Amino acid sequence: MLGLRVFLSLLLLSAISLGAQIRKDFRNLEKLFDEGKISELQRELTTLKPNKDDERALMLYYDAMLSTGKSDALSKFNTCVEQYPKTLHGQLAMLEAAKIHILEREMQKAGSLLRRINSPDIVERFYWSAVVFYWLDDYSAAIANAENYIRLSPKGKEVEPAHYLVVESYLNQRKYQSAISSLSKIRHIKAYDRQYYHYKLGMVYELNSNAKEALKAYREGYELDKYSQVAFNIEERLFAMRGRAPSLDLSFLYPYTPLDIPVEIASDSLDTELDAGTEVTEEPNLPDLPPIGDFLPVKLIAKPLKGFFLQAGRFSVETNAERLCHTIREMNVPASYYEDKSQGKTTWVVLAGPFSNREQTDGAKARLINREINSFIVQY
Repeated sequence: MLGLRVFLSLLLLSAISLGAQIRKDFRNLEKLFDEGKISELQRELTTLKPNKDDERALMLYYDAMLSTGKSDALSKFNTCVEQYPKTLHGQLAMLEAAKIHILEREMQKAGSLLRRINSPDIVERFYWSAVVFYWLDDYSAAIANAENYIRLSPKGKEVEPAHYLVVESYLNQRKYQSAISSLSKIRHIKAYDRQYYHYKLGMVYELNSNAKEALKAYREGYELDKYSQVAFNIEERLFAMRGRAPSLDLSFLYPYTPLDIPVEIASDSLDTELDAGTEVTEEPNLPDLPPIGDFLPVKLIAKPLKGFFLQAGRFSVETNAERLCHTIREMNVPASYYEDKSQGKTTWVVLAGPFSNREQTDGAKARLINREINSFIVQY
């Protein structure tokens, strides 16, 4: 009896595989789609005459793939699923319909479709099943399905997201060492996203209360590309960490070289005789700074055209820039921010100032340092 069951199971799987034995003209549809020859594909769909279910399913599937709207595509995928559920492309239609339901956050519907797929050729179903389980807060099932996908398709297009899905699932279970172990496997993927890897590694260490390793990972990630969206995310995590630990050194975020601006030094009474080896240390008096008046808005309409300023931060979220401005103004230091668009990205830059001379600029910088706010001098 057991042998008969095994035979019937193999027969079912082979029936799906045999469905792939369709005529060459129909197999060519997949090639046209992959090569982006949409006009030619549309023409073929109107002229080919299918004579078996596998070919009919294939044509329905690619007709759905050419749909421009989600509703239209889903309707066509569902038709393919209902009419030809045992064919390869009928099951591929289940996969694509499930993806649409996932986009609409309809996880139960997506999961129901994914469970119907039994073709060994559709390994991708494990990844999307992992996504569904993750959103349903079933992290153990998410890990199991993601690892199945990684094992069966180690070079698949979703292998890196699958690893991160495992990491996120462990984080939600507060299994930080398991998350770190899973992250280490990503480094074996060819051409993995190194910056995002360091960002997630820093986040795991931060959640595990290991500030030293978190700072190290964040810094490595930040320095790979200081103007990417990931770099801005890292910057925000670092400022959040410093909010909890004010002594955290973030000077690497804004490296600068001092401006070579000559300053006249009065020497009226400095020529007093000193004993050899005597050191004189004097707490510098902070100069008066420009008042904060209505003429200086919190948000500038553009980058300033002239003057001395201290750049105190660059953020990918405007509210963070506004918050830092108010913090600096509470120290009686004028501050504003402006929107900067560069290389297709939008950021908000915080400036303390304007200052009329170097003395005021240095005095303001000293006040910011006393509040653990790093800055560097800019002159427009």
